[in-house]
Amino acid sequence: MKLEYICEQMVRILHSNITCIGEFGKIEFSYGDMTVQCNPLFTDEEFGDFIYKREIKEYPEVLSENDTILYAVISLKNDVKNKDENKEKYIRKIVIGPVCTEKHVRDFELYLVRKHHIKDAAGFRLSFCELKVFGSGILMLYHLVTGKELALNDLWQKNGIQETDIIEVKEQVSSTIFERQEQELPHNPYDQELREMDSIRHGDVEMLNRSLSETYRGEVGKLARNQIRQAKNIAICVIALASRAAISGGMIPEEAFSMVDGYIMKIEDMNNAVKIDSMMRQAEYEFAERVAEIHKNQQKNELIERTKNYIYQNLHSEIIIGEIGQKIGVNSSYLSDLFHRVEGMTIQQYIRKEKIRLAENMLRYSDYEVKEIASYLSFCSQSYFGNIFRQQTGMTPAKYRKKYGKWEKHDS
Repeated sequence: MKLEYICEQMVRILHSNITCIGEFGKIEFSYGDMTVQCNPLFTDEEFGDFIYKREIKEYPEVLSENDTILYAVISLKNDVKNKDENKEKYIRKIVIGPVCTEKHVRDFELYLVRKHHIKDAAGFRLSFCELKVFGSGILMLYHLVTGKELALNDLWQKNGIQETDIIEVKEQVSSTIFERQEQELPHNPYDQELREMDSIRHGDVEMLNRSLSETYRGEVGKLARNQIRQAKNIAICVIALASRAAISGGMIPEEAFSMVDGYIMKIEDMNNAVKIDSMMRQAEYEFAERVAEIHKNQQKNELIERTKNYIYQNLHSEIIIGEIGQKIGVNSSYLSDLFHRVEGMTIQQYIRKEKIRLAENMLRYSDYEVKEIASYLSFCSQSYFGNIFRQQTGMTPAKYRKKYGKWEKHDS
């Protein structure tokens, strides 16, 4: 195994420097865009010594600075035979990082410059890497150099929760139970929550109204010390539960998950507890209404649902009807006949309907030009997109945006 070659290639996947620390803490090599003058392992001797002298782990150790700046350390025995056979093999440490899991990294760059005595502040650049990508890259490198396999969840578990954390959370749970018993203040009743979620599952808006209007003695749990964070955390929990209830009621999973993402991202930008609560309820009502529409317009069929889910996931691509059957494991002709019988339209008509529905949403809420929307939804031309859009909505995309759009934009 040529370690240097493996590390050199992995740099291109992880977008991060990979540095190897050898015997006595001496740096053997470093690959990546970060120069010696900008690499904390070179500029901060104490930091490099801290990494080298850390306890050897049988798994990749993930370290963090300022919460969002990450390093990974893989320890392995030197595989080069020593001239003196009595000499014990030393431990090499492969260090991946630093990388940042936040996209806006300038503040973090300044933090590292100050902390690790980096003189070339102007030339210092900190790479961004999504947490899952960083974790998967670490595991790939770990497997290449050790032959061992480790699941991503196990990697986070081994580096995340410590025994002291478990003790502390148990103490917090006991304290919370004691306080609520002392104050005779129970949580909101579970049966009310069941009725709330069942109303969404059945698409029953009136039942949802009644369940939300119920009065009870208990209160929702305390999920944060800050009022705004409390409101956001409750909203996240409720919207996530509502989406699962809607999926159980027949909503396409990918569409439900996308709704969750959209609502939660909007809520994260809000700083008014009343508005956050209102947005949370709006999400519940929309889920209930979507399920009601599904129950009204279709006979539920597993193959039809899988077909719709596949179409929803691939609306931005050119969908080949013959390939849908292959993807979900059924004869294409049978699927086409079944879909037409159940839905009252062909699969091709349904694809066009869903693409135009997504186009309507983009015209309402995005500033993409009509030609960009046509391209995104894989229509062969803007004019063809315009014709299909007019057939389904009764107006051109430009007129639709002018009438309903949030963005004022002149489209050709």
